[in-house]
Amino acid sequence: MSLIVNHNLMAMNAARNLSDIYGRLSKSTQRLSSGLRVNSAADDAAGLAIRELMRADIQVINQGIRNASDAISMIQTAEGAMNVIDEKLVRMKELAEQAATGTYTTAQREIMDSEYQAMAAEIDRIANATRFNGVQLLDGTLHRFHDGSGMKIHFGTGNSAAEDYYFIDMGDMRATAATGLRVGNSDPKEVWRTQALNAASATSYLSQSASTTAGIFGIQYSTTLDASNTPEWQTYGYVAINPTNQSLTDIVAEINKGAQAHGTMSLGALTSTNLSGVNLTINGQVFYLDSTSTALAYNGPTTVSTIGVNFASDTSIANRIASMFNNHYTTIGVFAAVDTVTTTLHVYSETFGDAGNSIGIAASTTGITMSGANLAGGGVKMLTADAWWDASAENFQLQVKMDLGGDDHQMRLFTVNTTAGQVIDSTATVGYDGFMPLLPDGTTVVNNYSSTDNDTEWVEAQNGSGHTNWDGRDIRTQSAAQLALAELDSAIGRKDIRRAELGAFSNRLENTITNLQIQAENLQAAESRISDVDVATEMTEYTKNNILAQAATAMLAQANSLPQLALKLLGG
Repeated sequence: MSLIVNHNLMAMNAARNLSDIYGRLSKSTQRLSSGLRVNSAADDAAGLAIRELMRADIQVINQGIRNASDAISMIQTAEGAMNVIDEKLVRMKELAEQAATGTYTTAQREIMDSEYQAMAAEIDRIANATRFNGVQLLDGTLHRFHDGSGMKIHFGTGNSAAEDYYFIDMGDMRATAATGLRVGNSDPKEVWRTQALNAASATSYLSQSASTTAGIFGIQYSTTLDASNTPEWQTYGYVAINPTNQSLTDIVAEINKGAQAHGTMSLGALTSTNLSGVNLTINGQVFYLDSTSTALAYNGPTTVSTIGVNFASDTSIANRIASMFNNHYTTIGVFAAVDTVTTTLHVYSETFGDAGNSIGIAASTTGITMSGANLAGGGVKMLTADAWWDASAENFQLQVKMDLGGDDHQMRLFTVNTTAGQVIDSTATVGYDGFMPLLPDGTTVVNNYSSTDNDTEWVEAQNGSGHTNWDGRDIRTQSAAQLALAELDSAIGRKDIRRAELGAFSNRLENTITNLQIQAENLQAAESRISDVDVATEMTEYTKNNILAQAATAMLAQANSLPQLALKLLGG
């Protein structure tokens, strides 16, 4: 190599080697100081991706362990309450046994029944008050989660029913609820049932029941009686049944949202001579009344639809308008019903009282008086519903309940249909207000159950028998006490089944936690092999690079001094 002064190639070589060695020394220092072999994607791109997935799984599994532990705590809370309920049921059976013998008087059985009812009320209180983190456990609430499957306990890293979660259903442990243990007085003046909607299960499609067909039934309630003690009925709403995709649970959920929004259209001044050119607006859709057409026409949800009416009778006009609405209620979102006494068209929302549920109605003529109803916060919840298991019929039925006090409150389900264009209402009785809904078809959906005694506080009916209770309702008579013994056995059995299920779930969750802990441990070990630095190996590398760095530094100093040799030649 020539002796030159413009370029110090040996120094450049030494500097390059020093830079490379210093980079490796820096990386070793980073790994030793962080404890990680992979600090960035540049260290190991594939390893980093695998490590991050493993870290996510480890975090999720650890949360799953906490979820399962919380579920065990919840089960322990519920089982503790069930233990107290068990004590009350045993005492109730003891009282029933005492009242079942003939050596006591009626007055003495009344005293026994007082304690019997107190035990039932305490079971109700316990079931209603037992909560875990704000979730009610024993009042049947959990059964309504996930279409009746119960509460989902999630512990896996995915969402597979076979691997990552299962459901816990604690049932309804209330004593006096139709869906609960059914012992104690259920207050027969409070509950109204019908077998109108027989179903194999609360969540099965209604088409599985041969007695259920498509149609609509109405729910009415009365809070006042007229001068002749006839209920003055008000309509709570209409329930549309679609048996191909609707279950009893769906219907129950709809009713429990509250009353349907409704508005009225007074058609008293409307005749076929002044009908032409009238526009009706329902839920923002405009319908044009054309008196020159003989056909009933609906063009769908367009800007302007045509209703063809060519009748001289006001009632016929109202019926035709109502029929048009009902035939297309799934499109325009309303039902309609005609009061033939006042020629008033009542319009109801298709859905029950959701927040924002509303009807907007208007007309472009003074011949129609209209008013709308808006339920910005949801409908009034005068009535509630539930699915009730009838052990004798071995099917689920609809139960409707009116939660109001007073002497005159009644309610009923009713059937309406049309035949040859004429309105037929199976509830029509003397004193009835003439409010007769028109339906899309003539199918009879439910039987009409109504009270024959209008002075009775509640309408009580099940197959028309008026029986609304169960055998364990009281022990005031010897025969009732004897029947209560069997019902109490059934209640204790249902409670024990749920309690045994909870015990099995608790053991299963403990095994789940053990398995998850092992899984997390093994994943952590695998992640560590990818991510963590081997200190011994890395320290050896660090020492080597440290020595090389010192040697490279020394050689760089020597290489920087070599060009000075040229000065000696120049000075010679």
